[in-house]
Formats: sequence, C-alpha cells, structure tokens
Amino acid sequence: MNEAEKQPEVVDLDEADVAAYLTANPDFLRRHPETFESLDVAHKAGAAVSLIERQVRVLRETNHKLQARFDELMTTARENEQRVVQLNRVARVMVGAISADDLVNGLARCLQQHLDVDRVYIGLQGELPDDVQTIDCLIEGEPASRALTNVFRRGKPICGALSAEQVSAWFPADDKVAMTSAALVPLGSRGVQGAIVLASADPERFAEDMGTLFIELFGQLLTASLQRVLGDQLLPR
Repeated sequence: MNEAEKQPEVVDLDEADVAAYLTANPDFLRRHPETFESLDVAHKAGAAVSLIERQVRVLRETNHKLQARFDELMTTARENEQRVVQLNRVARVMVGAISADDLVNGLARCLQQHLDVDRVYIGLQGELPDDVQTIDCLIEGEPASRALTNVFRRGKPICGALSAEQVSAWFPADDKVAMTSAALVPLGSRGVQGAIVLASADPERFAEDMGTLFIELFGQLLTASLQRVLGDQLLPR
C-alpha cells in the first residue's frame, strides 16, 4: 500500500449533512464527549447566561490553562534532557584528557561545536607548571584577575553581558568577532581558586536571568578534571 492509499479520505460535508447525521445518531455526543470541548452550544436564557453555559466556559478555560502548562513542562523537560546530553559530551572529553592543555583544547572544541560557545578563558591562582600553555595564571591586581572579582566574591556562576574591560582582559584585542555575553564559572573545591569564562558573540546566549544549575555542575566537573591533570597543589581536594 502506497502513502496515498494510507491517507484517510476527506469527505466534504455541508451543515445539512452534519445535521442529518446527528439526527440519525442521537448518541454521538455521548459516545464522543471530547467533542464538547470544541463546540459552542448556546443555551436560550434571555439576556442572562445560564449556569450550564458558565460552567462549560470555566471548564474550557481551565482545560486551556492546563494544556498550556503541560506544554510548558514538556518544553522544559526536553530542554533539560538536551542539557544532560551536552553535559555528558563535556564529561567524556574531561575524562579522556591526559594533560591540562589536552583538557582545555578538547573542552574548547566540544563547547564550540555543541554549546554555541565561541571563546574559552581559564584562569587559576597559584604557579602553573611551565608546560601548561592554555591556562592563565591569575595575578592579584592584574586586569584578568580584577575582571573576575565578582566571581571570587559570590562563589557562584554569573551570566550576562561582558564589559569592554573584561573582553580586553581575557581575549585578544584583534578578535574578528567581539564577545558580548558570557558565563563566568568559579573553579575550586575549597573556595574559589579560579574561573572559566564561556564567551559568545551572541548577546542573548548567556542572559543574566538564565538558570545556572547545569553550568554549576559543569564547573564542579572541570574542577575535578583539573585536579587530576594539574595535581592538588593548585586545586586541593
């Protein structure tokens, strides 16, 4: 059977046909009560609205609200499922890294491909090994460190627009595309000892009021991975 044969036949009916069918099948609405949801059945009560009409109207409004709420919950569930998938991708990159540079480079590629992150900056306090090229050593009073002041104070991820000072402190001035929004994620297991900046050229990518649960979990995973490749002297457990 081809696709055309599978499609149900659509029959054009005029009002007379419908009326005749309902007359011949008086139990139709009893057998199909869901039809009431879309019918507009007036009740002759003069200028007043009958209690039945009002009750039906209220029930319809309630039904529409419940349906809208259900659709909203389904959308949220799908978004959360997608975030879990993305976090799992990132976790696999972290687990497979054998060095700090391998970790940061692999992480940057994964974030760019799957999470719409254009640039990544990581800064840590303390002296870094000489062979680490992808992580910045934060020095008190320097621009990169000052730009992370709020993250160190709050100890929680911060999302929102990037200032010109932050952009110039973390990313080269010769970037072809300016970074406009970012998620600033603290790193460290005993207090904040650094941060990773996930930056985007899209000003709406990291909105100030967006949820940060998955970003916070990401920071915890990255902290554990950096402890493994760098050693506890930088990020003590």
